[in-house]
Amino acid sequence: MWKNIRPYIRDAYRLWNAFRGFIYDLTRFVKYGGWKGRLTDVQYRNYNAAMVYHGLEKSLSYKSRNPNSGWRNASELSAILEEAKKSENIGYHDRAAKVVLEKFIGIPENTNADLAVSIEKGLKEIGFESNEVHGAIEHSKHDFLEGVLKDPEKFFFSRYSLREFRAEAVSETVIKRALKMALKTPSVCNRQPWAVYHTADQAVKETALSFQSGNKPFGANIPNLLIVATDLKAFFAGNEHYQHWIDGGLFSMSIMYALHSIGVGSCALNWSQDPKIDKKIRKKLNISPSHTIIMMIAAGYPDDVNMVCASSRKPLEDVYWNLEKLK
Repeated sequence: MWKNIRPYIRDAYRLWNAFRGFIYDLTRFVKYGGWKGRLTDVQYRNYNAAMVYHGLEKSLSYKSRNPNSGWRNASELSAILEEAKKSENIGYHDRAAKVVLEKFIGIPENTNADLAVSIEKGLKEIGFESNEVHGAIEHSKHDFLEGVLKDPEKFFFSRYSLREFRAEAVSETVIKRALKMALKTPSVCNRQPWAVYHTADQAVKETALSFQSGNKPFGANIPNLLIVATDLKAFFAGNEHYQHWIDGGLFSMSIMYALHSIGVGSCALNWSQDPKIDKKIRKKLNISPSHTIIMMIAAGYPDDVNMVCASSRKPLEDVYWNLEKLK
């Protein structure tokens, strides 16, 4: 009889755990999400500014653009910058937003518009600047082809998950180089909601890995550990409650490919934990309350000879679906 009942108990337990996880995620979104719209919060304001000015960037990037497009974003961005002007804490995207808005009202067809004149007057009263390039730039076919690999299959197929590394730690400089490349990852409305916690300290690594399932056979010898997270403050609408997982997953894979491109091995360490464990690691490592942990990444240099899992991939035919043939 027990054998007949056991599958039902197992399924009920799994559903209960899923329910607890959903409630926990919803509670965190309600508590820390950007839906509140507090422009006095520099982090929220900057995520909002990035979303709005990215709309202007897209408007500026079209070769045949609609002269009536972008004005709603321009007006909204002007209001955001007015709030930034009152703040003593000026963020990166505050500065970028000002540059993009200046470019938008400065294009010939917009210069004399009443709203452009009003916005320009307000911008003159804002003291902060940015020395970086923002808005839209020309990018030729040659520029695109600069990134083409001579043997892309060799790059992708030569990456394996390493679970044993050389003893030496990867320097912070090298880790930051990989992260800088990974920052080119796309994100919703270019909000870039990412955060990476990095350590090579043995005690800190052991503390972090004690909460992660699946690293026990090799975790003690991981040279570097990264914890990838996303900031819930970057997500405003209710239908974005899942977007932090998407943006965080994209960024995580970019990090691993960036590490691979400079000769550093990595292994993705799953973080699908229940609320109790998630709360514990936050308390131990001082993870920001608004940051959602996406995953951990083990990193280190490969040995001269390494054993890796073959991990065959299923046939392309099982993955590829031609929509035209599904009619």
